[in-house]
Amino acid sequence: MSQDGYYIRDSTIGGQAAGKGFFSNRDLTGGEPIAIIQRPLMASLESERLKDTCANCYVWTEGSAIGSRLYVKRGITVQMCAGCKRFRYCSKACQKEAWNRGHKHECKNLKPVADKELPKAVLGCMEILVRRKQGLIDDQTWQLLCHLDSHIDDFKANGNYDGIELMAMGTSQFSATQDTFNKDFVAQMYARILSNSMTLVTPTFEPLGILIDALLCHINHSCHPNTYIVMDGPQMQLRALRDIKKDEELFISYVDPTMPYLRRQSELEQRWFFACKCSKCQQGIASQEDDWARKLASLTTHNRELANEEIKRAQDHSVGEPSDEQRLATLQEKTFNSYEEAQQQSDPAEAIRTIEGAIAFCTESNLWLAHHQPLPALRDELIVNMLAVGNYEGAWFECAKRHRHAMPKLYPQIHHPIRVVQTWRMAMLAQYLASTGTEVAVGADMALIAAMLINTISVTSRMSHGPDNAFTKSVQLKFSEVEGELLGRFGSEDAMNAAIQRQVKLLSEMGK
Repeated sequence: MSQDGYYIRDSTIGGQAAGKGFFSNRDLTGGEPIAIIQRPLMASLESERLKDTCANCYVWTEGSAIGSRLYVKRGITVQMCAGCKRFRYCSKACQKEAWNRGHKHECKNLKPVADKELPKAVLGCMEILVRRKQGLIDDQTWQLLCHLDSHIDDFKANGNYDGIELMAMGTSQFSATQDTFNKDFVAQMYARILSNSMTLVTPTFEPLGILIDALLCHINHSCHPNTYIVMDGPQMQLRALRDIKKDEELFISYVDPTMPYLRRQSELEQRWFFACKCSKCQQGIASQEDDWARKLASLTTHNRELANEEIKRAQDHSVGEPSDEQRLATLQEKTFNSYEEAQQQSDPAEAIRTIEGAIAFCTESNLWLAHHQPLPALRDELIVNMLAVGNYEGAWFECAKRHRHAMPKLYPQIHHPIRVVQTWRMAMLAQYLASTGTEVAVGADMALIAAMLINTISVTSRMSHGPDNAFTKSVQLKFSEVEGELLGRFGSEDAMNAAIQRQVKLLSEMGK
């Protein structure tokens, strides 16, 4: 692991002690790598991903959407471990690597429970306990891991400790480590995983499961982060989101920093048991994410009546006339509820109806701009569901709106990994529409628009993911392919660039 870009010392956030923190040991430029870890200490796949994802290199063999996952080799499949019948591997090499890393010690323990669905945190905790028992986790890493707060007292206070104890009993039994770790220690380790794990993701940020890294899990949180973590299979990279000064503390965001202040605070309190005092949260509702909440003058009579109905429905008795602040908060909660409802719907057509109704309310109410949550999240979900039902043209126009109005505000850095990945998916959709000959708009040349977007990503992906990331390499290959095709079509680079510039304006108009 490279440690060239940081050092560790005591941290103070918002005037309060925040344990140890990571600090830059030199001036860093946005997009620069800070630390590279070849594999987290533990990663555990979601139950549904156990069937289509390699448990060693985490290649996801299913779920490709309109070519957006070109970094996955064609024809790759996963085969079940003949012993435990739970984990799958994409090759003999991956299976051997996992076996030597510790699976040979847990395989026999998992075989008797092959027909049981075990939570990912249980499987992850089992892996850690078995590997430590077998001497496969060194003392320094173990001490770093055990230094992570288990938050046992917090779990007892919120009433969840009984469930943790129950899961820990099963973990101890299934891992056959009762002779090494007592039940209280196993409960602490299980709680430590629940309260410190990060999300295991693909290079394009599809969630696969959870992970624990004894070092990177110590990085402090900020709702205005200056770093982020990107993955390439098991490899983790900590990269600079923006320019960072020497001795400046390094932060990642544990939550979606584009969400409003109160929702961020609520999620951080419930999941990580702290009240955030970062620079953004010290502003309260004065930051960009809460602009909508200062629009009291925009409350129409219809909005007030709608909010009054929602408030009345939620209360058992009248508590007097609500304030406009209460009405705004109620309307925001209503839109977030619609977003969460759409996420839970299994029928894409039904989800689309829910989302379109919520988007219509957001826009007609005049309370939300295109970059105020949950409107961008609703649009993201709408795109996913439109692609699922084959409404590619409709998905394209939603992408164009997101590209014009939301992404520059939510992700101002051109190399922000979410912005890069969303632009890549948009480029692949444009290329697909070009291949079908769909006339999206008068004068629109979708092949040119796709080439323009891919050209942008060929530059920004090197900063967002690094030049050696599988995602970046697939972007470079695609760029070489489309550039060659267009040069052959236009005869010269000048003619091609002139044609592309005409499409830039048209793309902007499609996003209105």
